[in-house]
Amino acid sequence: MSQLPPVIRNWRETDPYVSHENAIIWAILTARDDDNKHPTACLEHISGFARHSVQGGKESDYHQHEDAEQFYYVLSGRGDVLIGDTRHPVRPGSVTYFPPKTPHQFFNTEEDEWCEHLIITCSVKREGSQQRVLNWRDVKPTAGQHGAAVTWHLLESVDEKETSTDQPCLLGFHYLAQQALTRGKASDNHKHDDKEQVYYIIEGNGTVLMDGDVYYVSEGDAVYLPRGAWHQIINEDYDGWFTYLVIS
Repeated sequence: MSQLPPVIRNWRETDPYVSHENAIIWAILTARDDDNKHPTACLEHISGFARHSVQGGKESDYHQHEDAEQFYYVLSGRGDVLIGDTRHPVRPGSVTYFPPKTPHQFFNTEEDEWCEHLIITCSVKREGSQQRVLNWRDVKPTAGQHGAAVTWHLLESVDEKETSTDQPCLLGFHYLAQQALTRGKASDNHKHDDKEQVYYIIEGNGTVLMDGDVYYVSEGDAVYLPRGAWHQIINEDYDGWFTYLVIS
């Protein structure tokens, strides 16, 4: 059992602010502080978990992070992500990964609708990786690894000995995966003593069991799982695919 409590927070519970020129940002989960009194300051190794929204006709600033890797996951809308000198079109389900010291910028200049995406950051002191752009729909699903959950392996560590993707790239994160459960199905009950995790609910609603306690979760919830926490996710009665990201 973990010595730390789980944290569940929906992005709608967070007050937004504006940064990167035009991005509206909801800092859903943040790194632990000295006092650890704020309910969202729970992350031990991951340094930031936020939701960004860029309105149609706008763009963010061109910037880079010297000592952090980062990836975007597009939730809704369309746009372009500039990585270095190359501009990549993105749509819902797209993932763009930036190693440290990689200039990048988000564009929503050609669309009328808002584009919403998650930005997840991890501080890292090493280099030796490459940018990556993909969509979960381009990935072959697997099953049987975690109970009845269907898994799409999106990003994984460069240190992974048995690879699940065609380009391991992560320097500080362990992996990013998308999982889904049909109605009446559940993942297995398991724990990770060596890594913290965040589940982000993309679609549907269900139940998360953590260290024997039951939590109801739905779209927009971020679920923080500290190291050593037993956990299981269940789709009890949602008719569609109960879909979520696993950030490890």
